Amino acid sequence: MNPFTESTVAQPLANASCLRFAGAAVPARRWKRRALVGLTLGVLAGLALPGTAYALDVNTATQEQLRDVRGIGPKTAQIIIDERSRGGRYESLEDLSERVKGIGPKKAAALQAAGLRAGAGPAKAPAAGPAGAAAGQKPK
Repeated sequence: MNPFTESTVAQPLANASCLRFAGAAVPARRWKRRALVGLTLGVLAGLALPGTAYALDVNTATQEQLRDVRGIGPKTAQIIIDERSRGGRYESLEDLSERVKGIGPKKAAALQAAGLRAGAGPAKAPAAGPAGAAAGQKPK
């Protein structure tokens, strides 16, 4: 075959020459394409949703739940719980990094990316004023 006088581009076979395999590759391609699209969508959804689906509040978490967060080991989980019981709720992850030794701003950002949240639960009850105000009556 002379590339200067004849085309080197592949030409499809005539329909009559290959009846046995005519169109056999098309459904396989469609199936593979659909599987690839489904897999891609599943991976993207899995990457986008874990932070929202598995958000863990540091103020209500148990030691086992804290150990499941990437970057927190058993010792750090125990320190977080001890400091929470000693000093009360964590207002933010910045408050967590200030109160817990070994958790700095970078580690707090990494823990936030891993799904740890602070201050998402119910807030502390405000300090009660006069007895009438606590019972729902207007003070005089």
